[in-house]
Amino acid sequence: MKKAVLQKDDARDASLRVSKRVRDSLKAAAAVMGRPLYDVTNEAISNYLSGLKLGDPLAAIRRNARARKAG
Repeated sequence: MKKAVLQKDDARDASLRVSKRVRDSLKAAAAVMGRPLYDVTNEAISNYLSGLKLGDPLAAIRRNARARKAG
């Protein structure tokens, strides 16, 4: 195999390992708390997204819409 293909496979394998670890952690947390897995998963995703500094994603859309109307 070519080196680029091997590097892609390595990155994919690493990603799958991390995903499995995260999934297993969420399952364990749900079991310990006695809560449904989807509830714990949604909460974890919300916490993660709230920590990101995304700004206002709709602001760019509104800005582009105004630019098209003016132009």
